[in-house]
Amino acid sequence: MGSNILRRSSPRRNARVMAWTAVAICAVMLPGGSPTASAKPASQVETSALVPRDLLFRAPTYSELQISPDGKQLAFLHPLNGVLNIWVAPIDDPASAKSVTRFDNRPPDAFQWSADGRFILIQKDVGGEEHNQLWIADPAKQTVINATNDPAVLTKIVKVSKKRPGEILVGMNIRDRRYRDIYRIDLATGQRTEVFRNAPNYIDVVADPDFNIRMGVRGNADGSSTYFRLDPTGPSEFMTIPLASLRNSKIFGLDAKGQLAMLDSRDGDKANLVSVDLATGKKTLLAAAMRADIVEPLLDEESGALLATREDPLVSEWTVRSDTARAEFAALEAAVAGPFRIAGQTPDNARWLLLETVPNRPDRYSWWNRKDRTLTPLLSTRPDLETRALGRRLPVTIAARDGLSLPSYLTLPPGAKLGANGMPVKPVPLVLLVHGGPWLRDDLAFDPQHAWLADRGYAVLSVNFRASGGFGSDFMSKGDRKWSETMHDDLLDGVQWAIDKGVTTKDRVAVMGLSYGGYSTLVSLSFTPDTFQCGVDLAGPSNLVKQVALMPDWWTWQRPQFVNRVGDPSTKEGAADLMRRSPIARVDAITKPLLVTNGANDPRIFPDQSQEIVDAMKARGKPVTYAFYPDEGHVYAKDATNISFAAIAEHFLSKCLDGPAEPYGDDLAGSRVELKAGAAFVPGLEQAFKATGGGAVAGK
Repeated sequence: MGSNILRRSSPRRNARVMAWTAVAICAVMLPGGSPTASAKPASQVETSALVPRDLLFRAPTYSELQISPDGKQLAFLHPLNGVLNIWVAPIDDPASAKSVTRFDNRPPDAFQWSADGRFILIQKDVGGEEHNQLWIADPAKQTVINATNDPAVLTKIVKVSKKRPGEILVGMNIRDRRYRDIYRIDLATGQRTEVFRNAPNYIDVVADPDFNIRMGVRGNADGSSTYFRLDPTGPSEFMTIPLASLRNSKIFGLDAKGQLAMLDSRDGDKANLVSVDLATGKKTLLAAAMRADIVEPLLDEESGALLATREDPLVSEWTVRSDTARAEFAALEAAVAGPFRIAGQTPDNARWLLLETVPNRPDRYSWWNRKDRTLTPLLSTRPDLETRALGRRLPVTIAARDGLSLPSYLTLPPGAKLGANGMPVKPVPLVLLVHGGPWLRDDLAFDPQHAWLADRGYAVLSVNFRASGGFGSDFMSKGDRKWSETMHDDLLDGVQWAIDKGVTTKDRVAVMGLSYGGYSTLVSLSFTPDTFQCGVDLAGPSNLVKQVALMPDWWTWQRPQFVNRVGDPSTKEGAADLMRRSPIARVDAITKPLLVTNGANDPRIFPDQSQEIVDAMKARGKPVTYAFYPDEGHVYAKDATNISFAAIAEHFLSKCLDGPAEPYGDDLAGSRVELKAGAAFVPGLEQAFKATGGGAVAGK
């Protein structure tokens, strides 16, 4: 739920795009890291032992690097006592970085510099319930304040502006949990002043650089959103984005001249980059999408001119939009190790920071020197994995049974002997790893789950089934009200493709996924039990009637999207159709082992969804194991949680697919996991729980 059932951080875009937005970076040597953590030579790669789980499932060592607006400081996420915190360093001396936050429970969900660089604006919830609080950090004074200071209130940043450097606009649902009023926050004191009472119940607003609320957005019963221009004489309808275009159309910001920069798919299938005049409504096409939705524009830091746009039809690719950048991009693409995103630009426009996807390695940051046109590796996001042999993630296109092309990704075990077709000479077990959303997507970037499973000897296949995002409105709309039907058929077609290619055999396939991927796991075992040997369900809904009907107050604004894309539980026919596609209605068909996990604070998939199917399977004597985390939400944030569940899942899959498993060691002791069912179904799990000395609770 939220904007998707599964929350996932979106990649940061170049500086002008958040208003267009803001990131640029520099680093030479970060705390605990090497000056240039580039890929290791093959002779230095370790191949003999399993990669330890803690190296794969703890948070990245370096992430979300951002340069301050004055170009003098660098901010980034880096662990402090096992929890990601925000660190700040002089731009030319990152080795002297100091932590400006000391969060000891959960990491920030997002952060950004204030317009003048005096403060860092942080959004972080308390326990996974996703009521993001606004924290304001002052790096100079080493202070951090919670400007929301109410764990029941959700705060969203609405506008950061260079014209109002000491303030920001935020939306807060203090008065009405369903909708947000708009407040101006004084960053030095944290004091808030209400500037817009949201009596019309807008689900969002758009502000200009002077902090005037210029547009309000209303959600409609058909799932569309209507934008109203807020004139002194009253609101007037400006534009409506239909449901089909809603998830690939996005507003970047409104500038001082009244120009609205946005991605817009209303005129066709793919999302184009356009500018819309707020006064006249005139739309100007800036860049037409080529093969997939445009997801990232690159603007010149000095002039603001459009240089290029990025799409990701299967492998991320750039389309040059300016003749002045054509030769530079040709040199850049010849120098990089693989697909890349441009994470930022230095204020002097001299360098771009790239985030590269490196074959067989974690992602890395590199500098592109624009004058010399040279590429310099900067640092690895996970330097501890640089000496490990990791499986390479391969882009493949799979044809669905109705002819639809499904962009997909296959990772093979690093030691597998390959034939002339690039597939294993000897079939290996396969794990079908299903993404969440369902309106998210898989891509080619480093994925620790792919690396982990491949290291254990499994092939890993991720399919962008119909309804996945990034491939146009039509591709997404093909999944409307097709949960458990053609959306699931796409996954089955992916498995059959792997069997036909000799990757695996029909009796050695497991399925695993988070959120919608968890639902797909349950569907796999209850609708098509003969295809899969076992399944791992991470917070998947088992009852679609309850899933759509029972939303938190602060999510009810998007209920029309679910009603129209998934089903309507308020009608007799709609409820019956949703129940027909619910795994809870087909528990009797489940014959294979199931591992389930959920967090107590999950606001997207309530723990009752997991408990209901676990209870139903237990009542029928079916093999089910339930690992419950009382201190987590939907997406597990703590290293100890992720490591402990990976240990349980690894031994579960080892029994199912006969792959190797690293001993439990102390991987369970650091978490607060409670095993509510089925300890005996996972080899060694009861003994591992006892060895924690009470750090975990074993169920019978």
